Amino acid sequence: MNAAARFLNQGALSRGWVVSVFLSRAQFPVFVLIMSVLTSALGVIYVANASRSLNAGIQQAIVERSQLHVQWSQLLLEKSTWITQARIQNVAEGQLGMVVPDSKSVVMIPRAY
Repeated sequence: MNAAARFLNQGALSRGWVVSVFLSRAQFPVFVLIMSVLTSALGVIYVANASRSLNAGIQQAIVERSQLHVQWSQLLLEKSTWITQARIQNVAEGQLGMVVPDSKSVVMIPRAY
């Protein structure tokens, strides 16, 4: 066996050795707590950012809904203007050449009950 293999077999570079070199038994719980606090802080930052972006999206959707509501009201007003009786009569007489029939041309059909 060469020297490196004997060194590994003796356990000098085992997992416990790595932890013991960097952290003692008293420092390990403190290290775990610090990492937990950092992880929690990063999670709070991420959630706050996501919440802000979603809230901005909601506000934008509300503004768009308001604009669409105004546009819909304008379209309803335009529709009511286009379907007035006077306008329909003007279009019928001017563009289609229609006239109101005289009383001699009108035939009344009695209703059968």
